[in-house]
Amino acid sequence: MKQSFTRIAVKIGSNVLTRQDGTLDVTRMSALVDQIAGLYKAGMEIIVVSSGAVASGKSEITPLRTLGEVDQRQLFSAVGQAKLINRYFELFRDHGIAVGQVLTVKENFASVSHYNIQRNCMAVMLENGVIPIVNENDTISLTELMFTDNDELSGRIATMMEVQALVILSNVDGLYDGDPTQPGTHLLREIMPGDDLSGYIQTGKSSLGRGGMQTKAGIAREVAAQGIHVYIANGKRNDILADLMTHREDTPCTHFIPAQSFVEVQKPASQWEPTFAAVRNASVKLSAFSTEDINRLLYAIADAVEEQADYILAENRKDLERMSPDNPKYDRLKLTESRLKEMADGVRHVAELPTPLGRILKETIRPNGLHIRKMSVAFGVIGIIYEARPNVTLDVSALCLKSGSACLLKGGHEADCSNRALVKAIRGVLEAFGMDRHTVELLPPTREATSGMLHADKYVDLLIPRGSSALIDFVRKEATVPVIETGAGICHTYFDRYGDAGKGTAIIHNAKTRRVSVCNALDCLLIDADRLTDLPLLCAPLAESRVTLYADSQALQVLEGNYPAELLQPATEESYGTEFLDYKMAIKTVEGIEEALMHIRRYSSRHSECIVTEDIAHAARFRKEIDAACVYVNAPTSFTDGGQFGMGAEIGISTQKLHARGPMGLEEITTYKWLIDGDGQIRK
Repeated sequence: MKQSFTRIAVKIGSNVLTRQDGTLDVTRMSALVDQIAGLYKAGMEIIVVSSGAVASGKSEITPLRTLGEVDQRQLFSAVGQAKLINRYFELFRDHGIAVGQVLTVKENFASVSHYNIQRNCMAVMLENGVIPIVNENDTISLTELMFTDNDELSGRIATMMEVQALVILSNVDGLYDGDPTQPGTHLLREIMPGDDLSGYIQTGKSSLGRGGMQTKAGIAREVAAQGIHVYIANGKRNDILADLMTHREDTPCTHFIPAQSFVEVQKPASQWEPTFAAVRNASVKLSAFSTEDINRLLYAIADAVEEQADYILAENRKDLERMSPDNPKYDRLKLTESRLKEMADGVRHVAELPTPLGRILKETIRPNGLHIRKMSVAFGVIGIIYEARPNVTLDVSALCLKSGSACLLKGGHEADCSNRALVKAIRGVLEAFGMDRHTVELLPPTREATSGMLHADKYVDLLIPRGSSALIDFVRKEATVPVIETGAGICHTYFDRYGDAGKGTAIIHNAKTRRVSVCNALDCLLIDADRLTDLPLLCAPLAESRVTLYADSQALQVLEGNYPAELLQPATEESYGTEFLDYKMAIKTVEGIEEALMHIRRYSSRHSECIVTEDIAHAARFRKEIDAACVYVNAPTSFTDGGQFGMGAEIGISTQKLHARGPMGLEEITTYKWLIDGDGQIRK
């Protein structure tokens, strides 16, 4: 459904308004004014947040002496703001439109009275047909309290004035899945709430502005969370504003879909109903196949994956070419012959496990003769939403088949080629066994498919999101289908004062470096202050693996000179509670087990926590007081895995407490029903 906006904010960056030599590009400025005027005359209220004051002033005046950063900013902005607003005034006057200048500072957004006065001022201007031209007043802004840049200011203005859309104009078309100057990169046209952008952001800044694409993406996400559509587009493209507002489908831009109105912009749900109904129908047919049939099917799927390895790896390379190797998700996305072999062996392991179906969980005969049994049964249709993890495609398919459920897969666009190659292999086996091909269904990696899946109450029995905390939070908030959360892993290891240094060294290294991109990887080492002298020994293998350490002052003092300086950084508050998914780890010194427990309670995601100790009492207390799905004593958190727990593959690690917790295997993805047999009894 195309949106019709009545009030928008347009942020025009300094890199749009200036030429390569730093002077004001009056031709481009005039073209943008023409577009804004056209929207205005079509009945739209428009607020302009414009950069360019410093650039305008810089082209007008040369300082008589060398000035400091603050003096330069004040001088150039004082002169440039006058030039800039005068130019806007003249250009809009040619269209018969009045404009007014609104200069603000960040402090105005922290004071209720100033905030209301500023909002009322712009409301009166809009009511009287005046376009506000907003900019930060660099002449009086405190440096330490300035906006990050005008992207941040535009976000504040957009929410303050309750616009329906914010357009951020830069000198690029939007966000890309790699370096936009390199061949093979693609424009990310739509960003859904919950999408992980960590691997796609370019951190460069414009020469005349304070911000970059990282700031734009962060502001865009925050504003979209308030229910506002956000577009990042190239302000130097002809008719860009007109094309965006008339929803030309070929207009290059990145559109951040707002959370609150996400459902409103989707295609009709009926578009996906035939697919969902086909999966539901396939789940019914699945019950006719015996355990032996399913086991033979799983062995055949494992064989097919290995036989088609060349094709699957070739498709995987297409996905890898679109992602930077520096992206933490790259390792999760990458398939190799050995990884495919491990995945296939995992499927075979699932086949070897006993069926989770038809088990009598509880049985009783009541005094009135009723025979009551509680029996495990299949869910029916299980939906999985996941990101750049093609192994999930195979793991989930095997587990769902073994547990008697059809599966509805919704992978991320990063792994789409890999996922489709794996599903092609699976479906070939399904058809060879005379099974409905819709028993395993892969949806396209689009927002429409996601929305349809989240609200397919009539067809999907259970939904499991696997990925970033943003994705999981979004699914939990938006889905009307029951959800099991598989939370992010923020994992700690506490090296107790009674810890064995040899065990600790091996445990810490394995937990951190076995695979840094997975949720059971170690993020924070807590060390008892009495054992700080052991820290260089405990961290020595980490140096060989090139792990960057973010250490508090006590740990930093001990490590300096005993750990590579280029890999040693002072910890900040943000270092704790961070899931790094990279060769990075935080270190915190604690005064005993009490402080260690308090730290973990504050920052844990309740995934996996570990203590290294030889003290029985401390181990017992850690087990009792740590509220996590998996609690370890003298073993690394890297063992949190369905395969390691003897489950074969896993469908996810649940960090919630309802229905399932920790690694979820076959038993966790079944439900139950009550069977009651009588002989004519009636209730009195």
